Amino acid sequence: MTWWIYELGRGNWIDTVAGEAVVLGSFLKDLELVARGIELADMVRAIRYDSDDFYLVEARAKLLEEEIVKLKQAQARMIYIDEICPGAEKVGKPDDEWEFDFILVEQRYQIRMLPTYRDKVKLNDRAKILAESEMGGSLTERETKILTKEVVRKVFGDQEFITTCYHDGDLLVRRTIDHQHDPADRSARGHLDIIYFDDFETATKAWKVVREVTTSGQR
Repeated sequence: MTWWIYELGRGNWIDTVAGEAVVLGSFLKDLELVARGIELADMVRAIRYDSDDFYLVEARAKLLEEEIVKLKQAQARMIYIDEICPGAEKVGKPDDEWEFDFILVEQRYQIRMLPTYRDKVKLNDRAKILAESEMGGSLTERETKILTKEVVRKVFGDQEFITTCYHDGDLLVRRTIDHQHDPADRSARGHLDIIYFDDFETATKAWKVVREVTTSGQR
């Protein structure tokens, strides 16, 4: 599937709307939404940007953009768009590798890094470090001030959870959760890292880089 439609050039909002309609429509099995995204892309090809009729393209794109917003507001379930699990094709899904998920939930796109690791070596994995760096770059580009940090520690029986939230003003942009399964065994740890995105274009750009980093033989 082609996620990025660049009829007007990278970063153009109309291309972004068309691409988002195709992606969400495909995963929701909404053929009408897919068709509308394709029709919008076809209109862009047929009507030049400097044409007097280009306002028709902009009007169609605006209506479709509003429909996508309503659709995301109405969706209560989580939509899994893509995932990466290095090595899964050869040996099945290993429990000690980093897995990356690209999802839509509660009207926001998320990139989740879901590792299950048995020692600290995994935390220094080159692919993981590069992916984190690229996602952090996406945050830095859009933030207007220093992120505020909040750390919450909770203990349930023998298990400990440390949640760290990063906010840009009132907006949550990143959350990490460290899970200590067994205090007596420091290797029995889990970790979840979530990066939040409000727009499809920024999210897909970040995901594209993460996919390139994790599948390019850097491991």
